[in-house]
Order: sequence, then C-alpha cells, then structure tokens
Amino acid sequence: MYFYIFKRLFDLFLSLILFFLLLPFLIIIILLSLIIYRHNPFFIQRRSGLFGKPIKVFKLKTMKDFKDKKIITKLGNFLRISKLDEIPQLINVIVNDMSLIGPRPLYVEFNDHYKRKHKLRLKMKPGITGLAQIKLKDSSNWHSKFNFDYIYYKNKSISLDMFILYKTFANILSTLFDKNKRPIEKIDYLEDFFKKYAK
Repeated sequence: MYFYIFKRLFDLFLSLILFFLLLPFLIIIILLSLIIYRHNPFFIQRRSGLFGKPIKVFKLKTMKDFKDKKIITKLGNFLRISKLDEIPQLINVIVNDMSLIGPRPLYVEFNDHYKRKHKLRLKMKPGITGLAQIKLKDSSNWHSKFNFDYIYYKNKSISLDMFILYKTFANILSTLFDKNKRPIEKIDYLEDFFKKYAK
C-alpha cells in the first residue's frame, strides 16, 4: 500500500520536473521535424495499460515512409539512442496511465498470448523504463524480457525502482558514446512477437 502511494507521488514529482527540464529539447525536436521532414512530430499508439486496459501512449516520431516501407530517420536514430523520443510519455505518467518504472507498454493484441506467469506484467502500470530495459540489449528477446518483468513484479520495491532509474540514466549516457552498447531494436514488434513468442 505505502509502496504504491510513494511510487505515485514520486512519479508525479519527477515527471513534472523532467518534463519542464526537457521542454526546450522537445521544442527543438518539434521544429527540426517540421522543417526537415515536414511531418507531425508526434504519434499516438494504442497500448496495453494496467490490467490490460487500452491506453494511448505518446511518442515522438522516429521513422518516415520511404518507398512503401518505414525507415528510421537520422534524427529518429538519435532520439532512440538518447531516449528523447520517450519525452511525451511523461504526460502518460502525469495523467496516471503509466509509471516511470514498470514493464513497457506493449500491444493490446499480445494480452491473450502471454504465458501464465508473464500475465502478471499486466497487474502493474506500464513504465517508461524497467528491469528488462536495463538488463537486455535485444528488446525483442521476449522470453527473457517477460521473465525480468515477472522478477520485477515479485520483487518490486522503492529501492529497486531507484536502482532501475539510476541504471537507466547510466545506460543512456554509455550508449551515446559507445555504439557496441546500443540496444538492438526491431521495427515490426507485432510480427516479431507472434513469430518468436506466441507461435
């Protein structure tokens, strides 16, 4: 009980601070997107929230359409490495759809396909970062990813949240300067999930 009260207050406090600190970067990114790529810099995704309830997750665009396929732009690549594309999700935290720390919000279509213990990830608000994000380089290593979500659920605590937050910032700094530490990402997570995990 006290954990969830503190977690919510901490989420609200830190999210507001981070949002206003990062607001100048957000404005610059918006202007660059409008000038260089001439597209709406934001997009909204329908993802799974607490107990599997659909929520709208906000992100900055990192891709553009090119010859009937999507490619990651140069600006988008930097946004992904620096995690600045996640800035709008601070709004999700402020309105209480998400937490700073928790399992990543995934597609609603995944909800009926989780293994039994992996379904426990739906009993927590999704997070901007989590245990899986600081432990895994390959974000589509689904079994390991969900196992770390399960471990977080069973061991959730204020101290664990503080550790994950610290490691997240440390990892972002290290990936900015070391290409070998950058995460491996797939563009089509929906297809990859059903191919590797839910087959």
